[in-house]
Amino acid sequence: MQLSPETRLKAILDGTGAGTWEWNLDTNDVIFNERWASMLGYTLDELAPVTFGTWERLCHPADLALAWKALQKYLDGKGPQFECVIRMRHKDGRWRHIHTRGMLLNGTHTEHPRWLMGTHLDVTEEKVTEHRLSQLAESLPGIIYTFVMEPDGRYYFTYMSRKVEDFFGITPEEACSDAGLIFQHIHPEDLQAVHDSIADSFSSLEQWECDYRVINSGMTGWLRGVAKPEREPDGKVVWQGMVINIDDEKRLELELERLSVTDELTGLFNRRYFIRKLEETAAQQDRYGGEFSLVAVDLDHFKAINDAYGHPVGDAVLQRFGELILRRVRKSDVVARTGGEEFLILMPQTSLENAAQVAEDLRHAIENESFVSDESRDFRVTLSAGVVSCRDEVVTVRDLLSICDRSLYRAKRQGRNRVMVHQ
Repeated sequence: MQLSPETRLKAILDGTGAGTWEWNLDTNDVIFNERWASMLGYTLDELAPVTFGTWERLCHPADLALAWKALQKYLDGKGPQFECVIRMRHKDGRWRHIHTRGMLLNGTHTEHPRWLMGTHLDVTEEKVTEHRLSQLAESLPGIIYTFVMEPDGRYYFTYMSRKVEDFFGITPEEACSDAGLIFQHIHPEDLQAVHDSIADSFSSLEQWECDYRVINSGMTGWLRGVAKPEREPDGKVVWQGMVINIDDEKRLELELERLSVTDELTGLFNRRYFIRKLEETAAQQDRYGGEFSLVAVDLDHFKAINDAYGHPVGDAVLQRFGELILRRVRKSDVVARTGGEEFLILMPQTSLENAAQVAEDLRHAIENESFVSDESRDFRVTLSAGVVSCRDEVVTVRDLLSICDRSLYRAKRQGRNRVMVHQ
């Protein structure tokens, strides 16, 4: 059986739950269907006589200006249809969100009589859900977003919560209209890693997770992005995710890393870090050649200082000595406190002669440094040192340390306060 166009249209409208309206822009005559009235809890008879004023009275006063603005935009040819969402009063007194769409008859703005015809659809539940999601997004500590990447590599955001203003200094509207604005704020050193991680997630559909820095108003902060991708039938991938600030976590991480490689008393590196850097330097020298030197230092009779003046004074000596070393070496050199009064200095790209001169300068500096006990007693400190270099021969790190220690012990056996160089 062939259905008439009118029957099919009525079935479609009944299926969508939409109310229909027709409005003559010249005479203000209006026509509403029964579904339009029932959507607001009425019958047409209850609202009779139905006029244009009926619609105005049911509209929220604050939304009327919005509706007129949307209509004028359409009539001025700046939009494909008249469209807006306004609140209308239900019979039970509650406000309902009504999605309004309409077009001029035959799609022309000049034909007379000018009938604007369209639908009203109750979208209250959608609006309530949208509001709740918005409130949830505002209460969360990070940004909620939807990110899309097309098969040809184009990408954009379809949703961005308000927190983006705090993290990136741009509005959600700006982010959704130009995704590049987000990436412009990513630290240049991290930008490629972010792009690569997105590309990997696009290909593998594995969860995207990336830590990166952003620059906002001249300040640098750490963010962590996490999102689950889904590939749609047309090949594009959509990520629903969150970005949170991890400044505190990164600060703690960096502090723990610093503590794991430094000596707490002097602030110099510890033995574990020193051995690692020595192994790296030895491997580099073995591959590319060159020369590096190693200096082992031990403060003479340090136990006697602790016994005579107390451990706090001994600690102060160690701290002052650490400062003396740092003032006499380069930034590329690695200085570590490896034991109670024992220190090691790694000097990359340094000859044996130059390293021996640094050790001798350090010996002279500590010998002429004046220390004072808690009882205001002056005392002096000296050191013994061993120096070794590695140039062409293949030597293990253990052998280097052993040779350097033997030179140091030889300096002690020969009376201390001297530098012994291993030839």
